[in-house]
This record gives sequence, structure tokens and C-alpha cells, in this order.
Amino acid sequence: MNQTLSKPYPNPNPDPPDPFVSMLKESIHRFIADYRNSVTDFSNFSSIFSRLLHGIPDPPVEIVWFYSAVTFHSTKLTAQDDPSGRVSAIKDLFQLLVSCSAACGAAKRIAVLAPVVYELCNLAFDTKERFEEEIQSLLEGLISYISICCGGNGDRRDGDDDDGLNSCFLDVIRVWVVDRIGVGDELEAFFPIVSDDVRKGLRMMRGGVGYLAGVVMCEAFLLKLCLKLGLQTSRAELEKEVRNWAVQTLTGFQCFSFFDTLFRMLLEPVLPVTNLLNSKDICLLQEILYDSVIMVDYSFLKPQIGIQSADERYKNLAVTWLLVADNAIRFVRKDDDQTKVISYVNAFVESCLASHLIKWLTNHIGMEGKIFRPNVSTPVALIKWMLLVEEKGVRVFDCDISKLRAKGVICESRVEYMLPVTKPDGKTQDTGDLEMVDSVDTVSVAADGTINTQATDGARKRKGTVDGMGIQVKFVRYYFDEKYVKKGFPSLGSDDSLSSESEVDNPVYDRAMEDMQP
Repeated sequence: MNQTLSKPYPNPNPDPPDPFVSMLKESIHRFIADYRNSVTDFSNFSSIFSRLLHGIPDPPVEIVWFYSAVTFHSTKLTAQDDPSGRVSAIKDLFQLLVSCSAACGAAKRIAVLAPVVYELCNLAFDTKERFEEEIQSLLEGLISYISICCGGNGDRRDGDDDDGLNSCFLDVIRVWVVDRIGVGDELEAFFPIVSDDVRKGLRMMRGGVGYLAGVVMCEAFLLKLCLKLGLQTSRAELEKEVRNWAVQTLTGFQCFSFFDTLFRMLLEPVLPVTNLLNSKDICLLQEILYDSVIMVDYSFLKPQIGIQSADERYKNLAVTWLLVADNAIRFVRKDDDQTKVISYVNAFVESCLASHLIKWLTNHIGMEGKIFRPNVSTPVALIKWMLLVEEKGVRVFDCDISKLRAKGVICESRVEYMLPVTKPDGKTQDTGDLEMVDSVDTVSVAADGTINTQATDGARKRKGTVDGMGIQVKFVRYYFDEKYVKKGFPSLGSDDSLSSESEVDNPVYDRAMEDMQP
């Protein structure tokens, strides 16, 4: 059985002590000492742990990693003067890890592959030009195997994603990186193309085997994309091919932890692939990733009905995706790519993740059972509504960091992501024709199901149809020209609440929000 790390991040519900931990720790200590003393024969370790693995039907990740590490180091030391032997050693490592985890659940079968991705990264860093074809082939096989694991039952439905990582997790990683670094930065060396925040999660072991599986998938996915972008071919054809491959792979990787890891990395200022791509290709990679994560249909991730923990997990993933969607729209707007802005906004509106968030919010503000859809046609509008709901006492964001990111979106926003407005004469409406930001729409849902939108300062009226009781919701618009936004833009008050000088009272909405308070 497994135990989670007790120091320095205590687990309130630790597993019973793992009977193999003390033996593994002693073996790790002896191996590292022998390696640094130039010992090349590790057959004693291999023999002991081979017998141990045959006696455990579902072995811990750390046991599999240690056995495979001593076997791999022995092979690599033997073939160190033969560069092609390094490729063969990685192939053998892949097959060994697959066979050792054959009886395990899907998440663990993926998680144990981290050493393969690590060695492929090193091979790409050191000799990419010489062995590019071999690396591509190995990665293709690895990713196909991962897709098969996900297709079987994936970590979103498999109980082994909750298995803990025992206290030897970081120690056994030192065995893998013993020939490259000293003590202290083993995670950065072993997981070179994920963000510091992701590595922090690994150090805390906050997500167990499932979290580790998502990290392995994310690294394999990014490494393959980087190598594809390095191919010498027509850029137009290459971009199309890489985009298609990315979407196809995302659809195959039906795993919560993978998407959570990828989304969080896309919220970072820079992708951690500077060792593989130049700045121009990194920018292209970012655009391809945005295209992929915005356009993919995530219906395959919907949680099972009636499982509250799965529903909460799905909601948290949707919140992270929402923040990524806002980043993506800002990213393409900087390039003045209006066509792509429109496609991103349309994809957001039609996404099942956005729909799930709206449904979750309406259920938690007393609107459950009513047909009601507020006018949240952009990420900014939905984020603002989420912050308002949270201020009323409903916990929307899973952590303070997510909430701060959401507030940052509101503070930085200076435009509403909307389609160009065309005048009756066919000309595009210019900035001077736009309404002031302090024009606030008040949406009235009448008893007959008709929506009448009235705006202060002569804003346009819109009509729609819904069923349900009369409800009012107010929305603030944000426009591009900064001179229009200074007066009415919502700001963070002294108590971190959202405020706006131009907002008007909405008693019906306020009462609905007050009803949900304890």
C-alpha cells in the first residue's frame, strides 16, 4: 500500500505505512553512493527488485522507477561510446515500463512513463538533428499508447488516479538524474518542459498518480509539437498539419489531469520550451495551443451524473479554461486578427465548458429549475458574473490564485469581445459611434418570456426569448478606447469587492443573490 508525503506537506488522511519504503530508501542511498564511486555493475539491485515486482500485482510507481532506473543506467554505461545505443536503450526502457505496469490502472500506466519522456527530452536537447527521426518515432509510439490508455477508461473514470505517491518519490527521481545534476533541483531536471507551478504541485504531491499522469502527457504533447515545428517544410503546410495533429491528440487525451496541467501552463507568461524553439516558433506554438484548446469539444470530459466530487472537479477545470479563453482572445487581438477573434468568441459561446459554468452558477444562486441564460457572450462578462456570485458567499474559485487571476482579467480589460457593428449603409461603426462604458444594460425577463434590454444613455435595445419568471440582470460593457473606460470601469475597492461609479441598482437581481446567503 502507498503512503503520501508527511513532511513538509502533511496529509490529513495518510495511508498505512508502505512496507517497501524503508528498503527502497536504503537501496536509493546505496545506489547513488555506488554510482558516484564509479561502480558500473548494478545487477544486485536489478535482481532484488525484479523479484519484488513479480510479487506485486499493482506495484507503486517508485518501485517501478527504481528498478527501471538501475537497469537503464547499466545499459547506458555499457553503450556510452555508441550514440545510437542511447536510442535503443530508450526503446527498451519504454517496453520495460509498459510490461511492469501492465496490471495497473490507466493513470498509473501513463504516470510510470515519465522516465521515457525525460530521456527523450535529453536526447532532443543534446542530439536533436542527428536523431530527430528516431525521437519522432518513439514519441509517436508513446503518445499512441497513452491515447489507448485514455480510451480504455482514462484517469477521469479510473480510481487509481487518486493513489498517493510515497515519501520516496523525490528520492527515486534523484536516481534518474544522478548523472546530470547534484541534489536540490531534481524536479526541474526530470520534468524540463513544464512550469514551476506544475513542478510545485509534484513536490507537494497534491494530486497523486493522476496528477503525475497529466504532467507526463503534457510533456509528451509539448515535446512532439516542438519537434514538429522544427521540421524543414513549407510553413503554411506545417502550421496546418501541426494544428490538426494537436486537435486530434487533445481529443484522444481524455484525461482531466492533462487538461488541467495544460490550461495552467497556458496561463503562464511564457511556455517552458526555450531549449527547443526560438522566440518566433514559441509564439507560433502558443497560437496553435490556443487554437486547439478553444476549438476542441470537451463533451467527452463531462462527469458522471450524481458524483459531486467529479462535478466540482469539472467546474474547476471549466474556470481554468475560461481564463485561458480570455488569454487567447487577447493574444489574437494583439495581432489584429479579427477573423480569429470572432471564431474564438463563437467557440466560447458554444463551448460545453462555458455552458456548464453558467448552469453551475444559476443553480447556486437560486435559479435551479428555471430556463435562464444571462448575456455572458464573452469570457470577461462571465468572469465578472462569477466574481459577483462569489462576493455573495458562493465559492466559485477553487483557490485564491484563480480568484486573483479573475480579478486581474477585469482590471486589465478595456474592451468587450464583440463582433464589429455594421451601420445600415454597410459601413463599420467606428470608435466614435460606440456607447460609453457607463451605459449599463438592464435585462428584464418578463413573465411572458420576452427579454427587453433597456440601456441608459440611449443604448440599443435587444429582444430574445426564454421561459421562466421575471428576473433582472445588469451587465456593463467595455470598449476599446481607454478614454471611455476610466469613469465607469469596475475597480477593486478597499475590501477587494468590485465597484463601478456608473452601475445602477438592480433590486430584483440583488434579492435573488441575497436569497442564497446562509
